[in-house]
Amino acid sequence: MVIYVGREGVLRTNHLNEELARLKELCVDLEWLRAGVLPSFEDLEDAPFIDDYSFVQRGVVALQGKVTGHPLLGATTAMTSDLCVFAPDLGWARTLSRFYRLGSPSPAMAKWIQA
Repeated sequence: MVIYVGREGVLRTNHLNEELARLKELCVDLEWLRAGVLPSFEDLEDAPFIDDYSFVQRGVVALQGKVTGHPLLGATTAMTSDLCVFAPDLGWARTLSRFYRLGSPSPAMAKWIQA
């Protein structure tokens, strides 16, 4: 996200309120994780499912894979937003935007996880 301030000092940004809400939700989830509270079944029940996933670099680390149940994308091959928490042994990940339930990693990713 880029926040643009014009010459007049006027803040120009698209969707700033939405971005702030997304970051606040991430902070709440990170606070819970720091306190030792993992996502519940209910937290993950409606989370998109990503299968055949792997890390991808796009300036930041993200996941790429076959996503189903995404609220905006539906079912497609997609790249996530920034990866913030990765818990493959527990079957979930938290990106900047949301939780994901993890399916099977790609073969290359499986080797990396086992290393």
